[in-house]
Amino acid sequence: MTSQEFEKKILDELKSDTGKDLNGWLKEISDKKFEKRKQMMDWLKQDCGLKHSVANVLVMIYHNDGKPVYQDAVSLKDDWFKNKDHLRPLYEQIEKAVLGIDREVTLTEKKLYMSFNGKREFAVASIKSKEIRVGMDLGDTPFDAYLQPAKSLGAMPRISHMVLVDSPGHIDDKLKKHLVQAYDHVHK
Repeated sequence: MTSQEFEKKILDELKSDTGKDLNGWLKEISDKKFEKRKQMMDWLKQDCGLKHSVANVLVMIYHNDGKPVYQDAVSLKDDWFKNKDHLRPLYEQIEKAVLGIDREVTLTEKKLYMSFNGKREFAVASIKSKEIRVGMDLGDTPFDAYLQPAKSLGAMPRISHMVLVDSPGHIDDKLKKHLVQAYDHVHK
């Protein structure tokens, strides 16, 4: 289940499961004037008896100005490129390269990055201010100046390596080879 599907399921069942709809919960949270996320979580779980997953979704939506975080993939993508539109053509080339690997590759928009999936996530693209970090699950492949340890991607811990892309020339056969290697790694 994707983050988008999970959030939708929680919201669809919120009133029947908890007795309150989203607006009711957001008003309750707001009325409490919590200073920290942990305080909100503890109150929702301990005092209100909500499951961790439901409490977490409510807190994320509360901190997203009351809007669901994952429901609108177009606005997620637009958020990635806010003040970074110059990187959009590079991202589109990366996406095209990944989709060219296999017809079974799926894309899942996350709040902070795009997830590329086969049997499971094998690569991600995280848009930074001056570059795109292409993270890959390459197992124990050695690091070097080109293939660096993954950092600040917001992705699963299995994403071990990354390549920095800041120009069209960086989306080359070397990057494509590593993307195929990551895809093959998760399909062993």
